[in-house]
Amino acid sequence: MSKHTGIFNKVRAVSALVSNRAKDDPLNITLELTRRCNARCDYCNHWQEQKQTEQDLSDYVAVVRRFRPFSVTVCGGEPFMRKDALEIIRAVVDEPGWRYVSIITNGWFLTEDRAQKLIDTGIDQINVSLNFPDDRQDTDRKLPGLFKRISHIVPWMIARGATVQLNSIIMNDNLEDVVPIAHLAHKWGASVMYTLYSELPADNHGHLFPPDRQAKLFEVIDGLSALKRQLPAVVANAQWYFDMIPTYVSGTVIDGCTAGKKTLHISPGGMVRPCAELPPVAHYTEYDHRAIAPVTCTRCFQACRGEVQAPLTISRMVECLRTGSTPPRAGATV
Repeated sequence: MSKHTGIFNKVRAVSALVSNRAKDDPLNITLELTRRCNARCDYCNHWQEQKQTEQDLSDYVAVVRRFRPFSVTVCGGEPFMRKDALEIIRAVVDEPGWRYVSIITNGWFLTEDRAQKLIDTGIDQINVSLNFPDDRQDTDRKLPGLFKRISHIVPWMIARGATVQLNSIIMNDNLEDVVPIAHLAHKWGASVMYTLYSELPADNHGHLFPPDRQAKLFEVIDGLSALKRQLPAVVANAQWYFDMIPTYVSGTVIDGCTAGKKTLHISPGGMVRPCAELPPVAHYTEYDHRAIAPVTCTRCFQACRGEVQAPLTISRMVECLRTGSTPPRAGATV
């Protein structure tokens, strides 16, 4: 069970966030345990890459110790392709100091036994990817039977005290399903974090929004904003992120990405990438996030970028305390 539950620890979280910003430490570190994956998504190229060198448990702990982030996201590929994923997670959780630890998984490997062992590590949040509220999720990930597994294990974990979030990509294919996914999350007792589709991971433009669908997209965003006001603990995105999506899709450049400074990706081999879509720049032992120049890329507006850029206002921190959510984190994409 997470050690960061309860209002007292939510206050500690806000305090840790303020301290993090004062020290200019990274807000989030995403630890890629592997690039291997059992899914075959056409908008992600991780599974198409040759197997990379993968760090040992001690290296992942050393990354956390070096950068002292507010939050750590464990992902892949599919992190459970590694047999020692649970051991790595437990070590990151147990490393001295305050941090919010989460995992992103497609859900395939979450049997009841493994899910319970994951909860027992003390992880704060379990993120399960979901783009369709039915069996179309199987086609999306090329994993027959996936939605049946997710629809069982998510409520099962929540009933055992886990904090579960659905990670959902807003793309042309699922515009009619975006709001229903939030209702499904509410039914299960989960929250949902949305991210705007980007062609960057696999150079796949097929899921982008053609001009004649942009009005529908903006309508869906308005629906999510209304639902967030109604169910603030369910829709986890900052309102600022929703407000900026029409601006971005309409062609206005949004500067100010903090990738490489406030958010870092660590490859399976220990190389730092400013974000999941940019190439490696240095080994983590040689990387100084305070010294590097800001990235100038404006090619995406995914949540792992936009949620960190969202202004951290007093009202937003109060909302985090009231709803039981955590102040801005990255690593909440696919």
